[in-house]
Amino acid sequence: MQQHRAVQPESDAIQQMAEGCGESVIGSSRVGGIVGSVRERMALLGDKRSYLEQIARNLSDEQEQVVIATDTARRKSQAAFDNLEKSSETMQVSALELHDLIALIQSLGEDVKRFANAMADVITASQTIDSIARSTNMLALNAAIEAERAGAAGATFAVVAAEVKKLAQDTRQVTDRISTTMHSLGTEASRFVSQVERGVDQSRSAQRHFETINIAIRRAGDMVRDVAAQTDAIAESSAGVRSDTGELCDNLFVFMEDVAGCSEHLDDALGQTTALEALSNEVFNKLLHTGLSHRDNPFVEMAMTTCDEIRRLIEANLDSGALAEGDVFDREYRPRGEPGLVRYDNRFNDFADAHIRPILDRFWGDDTQAYGAVISNQDGYLPTHLSIRSHAPTGDATHDATHCRNRMIVLDRTTSEAILHQNDRYYAAVYRFEPTPSNVCILRNIFVPLWIRGRYWGNFELAYIR
Repeated sequence: MQQHRAVQPESDAIQQMAEGCGESVIGSSRVGGIVGSVRERMALLGDKRSYLEQIARNLSDEQEQVVIATDTARRKSQAAFDNLEKSSETMQVSALELHDLIALIQSLGEDVKRFANAMADVITASQTIDSIARSTNMLALNAAIEAERAGAAGATFAVVAAEVKKLAQDTRQVTDRISTTMHSLGTEASRFVSQVERGVDQSRSAQRHFETINIAIRRAGDMVRDVAAQTDAIAESSAGVRSDTGELCDNLFVFMEDVAGCSEHLDDALGQTTALEALSNEVFNKLLHTGLSHRDNPFVEMAMTTCDEIRRLIEANLDSGALAEGDVFDREYRPRGEPGLVRYDNRFNDFADAHIRPILDRFWGDDTQAYGAVISNQDGYLPTHLSIRSHAPTGDATHDATHCRNRMIVLDRTTSEAILHQNDRYYAAVYRFEPTPSNVCILRNIFVPLWIRGRYWGNFELAYIR
């Protein structure tokens, strides 16, 4: 393999061009990351466009229903108030009529009492007549006795006495019937008077209840009037809200159209930024291949030397039979089935962990300027990684995204571009490394093709920050 040699720049201008190209890639990558992030957010907003528009339409429809319901409530409140007013008037008329009825019943009761008193007088007169009839009967009896003693001379007087006796008896019979009738009438009159008095008491109680009901109706009328006033205020507010809602919906639709337009512009910006980043990366890669960037040259030499060391290690184990070539090039990936992670196993893992990971760990720590190192095959599969990034998963998303990166398949745009440069001595690139949203950095990478026994396996990748 041809060795990369550092060439001392002939002027500061050449060095500055190399540095400027690297910074351009870094800037393009940063801008691309920002534009990509904004585009993703705009895409999420675009995905919610139909949902937001439907909500706006529903809000407008519901507000229209509120206006209709409020107007209906206002009409019903007014109707209820009118009915209560009529009910109150009816109750007042009924109360007056009941008052007149009570007066009439009381007057009837007084009449019945007077009638009872008249019947008492009749009974007294009847008793007097009965007494006279008794006396007349005794008189007639005595006259009959005297006529009998007078003989023929008293015959005419005897006839008169008999008639007087018969009159007295008839009078007593009539007075008995009158007395019996008067007693019955008196009893009925007393019962009727009692009933009239109870009716008067109940009527007065009903009158008091009428007054209570009338007061309740008036209070209900006042409350209905207040409700009607509140309903009018709600109706006015609802009309204003309906107008505001309509304006809001119109503005929302315009805003969503603007979002769609901005999303298209962002797509263009992202495409141009990506193209600029690719162009800058191409220039950066070519400049590094000239050996004019003395800042990057040590990392290029380090990456190529380390890749050659890994190659020799693998080939030595293949030659000794400790490792099978089929295991080295195994591309059958068995899912590990870990919750929240997508990682795989293959037959090269154990050897990579035991022999290659110690080499990778040299590029981690305070005593090195490198950010890290890794090997990935032509599928982007990472059979091993730095020890710091090969921990067992804990279930914590932030921890696992940072510390469980071995056994993953990461075939991003930069790695894919490096695979296309497999016939070059190396491929230099700058890219955003974002294991978590809160952990983002811009890395310079040197990809060195790893060829095993003349067969392309993948790349050794050295990342650093300069």
